[in-house]
Amino acid sequence: MDTLFAQTNPHAVAAMLKVSETRELEACEDIVDAGGVKLWAKGKTLGPDLMERLLNRRLQRPLEQCLVAQDSVSAAEVAETIEHLLADNAYLAALAAPSTLRLLQTAGEVPLEPPVALLLTTAKDSDNGSFRHACLVMLIAGAMAIHAKVGAVDLERVMLAALLHDLGEIYINPSYLSSQRELTLQEWQHVSVHPRVGELFVQQLTGYPKRIASLVGSHQERLDGTGYPSRLTSVTLDPDAGFLIVAETLAGILTRRAAAPQRAVLAMGLVFGEFPLALVNHLVRIQRSFPISEGTEMDVRAAKNTLEEVREGLRVSLEIARSISQAPKGQVERRTLERLAPLLVRLDAAFVATGTAQYFDLVGHSGDEDAEMVMQLELVPREVRWRMRSLARHTALDTARFSEPGRLQFEPLLNALRGEPAAVAA
Repeated sequence: MDTLFAQTNPHAVAAMLKVSETRELEACEDIVDAGGVKLWAKGKTLGPDLMERLLNRRLQRPLEQCLVAQDSVSAAEVAETIEHLLADNAYLAALAAPSTLRLLQTAGEVPLEPPVALLLTTAKDSDNGSFRHACLVMLIAGAMAIHAKVGAVDLERVMLAALLHDLGEIYINPSYLSSQRELTLQEWQHVSVHPRVGELFVQQLTGYPKRIASLVGSHQERLDGTGYPSRLTSVTLDPDAGFLIVAETLAGILTRRAAAPQRAVLAMGLVFGEFPLALVNHLVRIQRSFPISEGTEMDVRAAKNTLEEVREGLRVSLEIARSISQAPKGQVERRTLERLAPLLVRLDAAFVATGTAQYFDLVGHSGDEDAEMVMQLELVPREVRWRMRSLARHTALDTARFSEPGRLQFEPLLNALRGEPAAVAA
């Protein structure tokens, strides 16, 4: 079976070996390489000595189809994890109400094919929170889908895709996933393919419907084409993709941020057309029941510095884009600019529309400012800067195909989007 997974992946093998430290992984069939050499016998438990034999070998059957884990993750365990999430978080409970029982029942009945159960078990035993995150995204996507009044079949498809959405990360260098520094372009390219790897996993190693694979592959896309890995838009995305896009974003905010309900609404409502409006409006209604505690503190000087850097970076980026538009360009350069320029204009307009710059004139230093205003002053510039850097990454991938003159022409724009001081000062 010639698939992407015929070649063993060192990161996936290392993750599975970690699982073997606490539970048995057994070969459910002989593991045979592409040349017909038997590497591991059916019924034999996986051990560290298998690593060297498997590393960078092509197999007749993907390793994920040749192994089973003792007491692997079940749908019942997924439902139990979701139940704990609901019990621990009042906001999630409000999001799920009044359909909590339907959510839990659907989660407990999703079919987990053996390769999927193996990778979910690997994720659970990795102790990096990836299994809990998968269940959290499943919960939120299911709640969003129920709110949109989808049918039973559609709900199961959305929730199963949400559970599987990050399985592709098992094949990614874990040091990049946990890095606290900004990744290089090459490292980000490596990380950004994980939705596509997950999509191919579902396509090639399971019997699930193609739409589930498509949803897995699009969970990091955005409706306006600013996501990854394929920069799809609402026209080309699966109609149900919005449930996963919102769920993945909200899950990340809930995991890392205080005042998550308000932060989520601000982040997803910042640029019109980026997220499904009906779902964002639903989140707005729910967050009204979760007020921010007063007395939120803010480093006014640091926040204002960020605001000024972002504002100036946007101004310079727009000026450089206009300058490039007036110069002779090749076809690929023109296409890149035609895609980038409207996104820059929309981002600048969204930033101005928040009124964040004007709000700073109202902020004192007593520490008792309106909590929601303080949060906006901190969050909006960071969100805009993140989007600028995302546009820089996408554009850098495009410019890699340009001729040298084309790359040089776009380099000042990339620097401005990244917030390079020399470019912003130009």
